[in-house]
Order: sequence, then structure tokens, then C-alpha cells
Amino acid sequence: MQITLTARHLEITPHLREYVTKKLEKLGKFDHQILKSEVVLFPDRAYEVAEGKVHTGHFVVTAKGHGSDSYQAVNDLADKLVIQLERRLGKIRTRRRRAPGHKFRPEKSNPQG
Repeated sequence: MQITLTARHLEITPHLREYVTKKLEKLGKFDHQILKSEVVLFPDRAYEVAEGKVHTGHFVVTAKGHGSDSYQAVNDLADKLVIQLERRLGKIRTRRRRAPGHKFRPEKSNPQG
């Protein structure tokens, strides 16, 4: 997985870069088709903000996390991304389960009678 980390108006320390990488790599256990992740960190008045975008094979998930420091903002962001990935994958699994023998499927009308 390719991870892009960008900071606006703050400096990225090696520890912060490693922390963000570790958090985003944990997302791989929810979807093995994650292609790349983008994270932007920036201060906003009284708190820090982390915006993230995760590109998978089928969809793109975006979220924004807030916190008193960058680490808390990254934690909030990772939690929100996990919730969205679980929700999306649940919808895909439900659709796959229902598809072959779905009983609400409209029947074809018979033109002869």
C-alpha cells in the first residue's frame, strides 16, 4: 500500500510519520484491496486536523479526524476510516449473499398468457 503524508503549517517528525504509517497499515485487515492512502495534517484554530482518503479496488473512503494534538487527530481519523470500511464491506457481502436466489426478484412476464 502506498501512503502519502502531507503537512500544512507543521513539521512531520519521523515518529509521527511512523505512527501514521502503522495506523494506516492496520486498515489492510479490513480490505486487502487497499491501493493507496493519503493523509493531510494541519492545525485549525484550537485543534489539529487529519484528513484522510483511502483508495480501494472498488471505492474511495474519506474521513476527517480532530484532536488536541496530531496523534489524537490520526487516531480519530483511523477510527472513522475503519467504521466506513466495515460499512462498505458489509454492503458488498450482503449484496453477494442475496444475488443468486433473491426472492424479491421480479419475475419475467409470460407473453403468451
